[in-house]
Amino acid sequence: MKKEKTKRYLIIFLKTTIAFLAIWVLFKSEKLTKESFTNLFQAHNIPFILLSSLAYVSSQLLATSRLSLLLRAIDFHLRFFQGFKLNIIGNFFNIIIPGLTGGDLVKGYFLIRDEENNKGSTSGIIIMDRVLGILALGFLSGISIIYLLQLNNANLNIYHRKLYYIMVAIGALFCFFIVFLVFGSYQHVRGKLKTIFTKIFRNSILYYVVHGFGILIRKRRVLICSFLISISMQLITLSGLICLAKLTSGNVPGLLTLMAVSSVVMLLGSIPVTPGNIGWTELIAAFGWSAVGSDTGAEIFLYWRVVTVFCSLPGLYFFMAQRRAKAPKNHDYSVLESGENRGYKS
Repeated sequence: MKKEKTKRYLIIFLKTTIAFLAIWVLFKSEKLTKESFTNLFQAHNIPFILLSSLAYVSSQLLATSRLSLLLRAIDFHLRFFQGFKLNIIGNFFNIIIPGLTGGDLVKGYFLIRDEENNKGSTSGIIIMDRVLGILALGFLSGISIIYLLQLNNANLNIYHRKLYYIMVAIGALFCFFIVFLVFGSYQHVRGKLKTIFTKIFRNSILYYVVHGFGILIRKRRVLICSFLISISMQLITLSGLICLAKLTSGNVPGLLTLMAVSSVVMLLGSIPVTPGNIGWTELIAAFGWSAVGSDTGAEIFLYWRVVTVFCSLPGLYFFMAQRRAKAPKNHDYSVLESGENRGYKS
């Protein structure tokens, strides 16, 4: 237990160090300046900030629809507003206080608390919810890379090999998921896996996590609908990001190019290199946007971070209210003291 705690604190320390280094590089290279912050709060920028905030909230409404749809597949009915509150709570932990407790862990905890039978099945749904978000982002990034490779851009040419590597990684991810679904569709395979997991976990909460995950494999229509919702979410997120491009006076590429490079940045930025991906996403954006002739990538993604932080603030109120609601006396919340941020919200 002590070793695990030490390891966890060491990882947080390393991630925090990388975040500070990334921010230092951004300021040293003047990708971010003091003016980047003062510019955001000018009165004439408020309409664009509000539009971007609207896009973010809309994406969270879609995220709630996806979560509700997936939960219904295991006969767990979640009221829409309750699901929305859980998403905002998760975002609060992922974005505002990253590195301490992961947002998915908090959401999973509250869902498990409300489960009457098979406690833990909803955690399998939370995992699938995250997987579908990553797959949708990977799908859009794959299309974006194909588009970017067609551009006759000298600055972009030096990134061609890296883009091919990303394409291979995306292809491998989809192949693995498809193989997983195909094998999961065979009843005898599911039966053998069920026997194995029963022996390993002995009807513990981890068994029901796998149980919930397994139910979804058989309901492909639900998975397809959830995947399409995920793509819509990412497109709305990109539109919110594009709104913020109006806040800068620097060179901005065409709309399609901007959306393409931003989707790749969002995919790479979802890798949990730093707490809440602070500094890391902005650094990737600085390189990505410069490859298509713009020096404002870090600035725009910083503005998007400010928007997401502002919109996630109600998560603290929702968390406190949720913690009090239906909570038995002397309920143990120590589970929320472990875990860490899992990266960008997909």
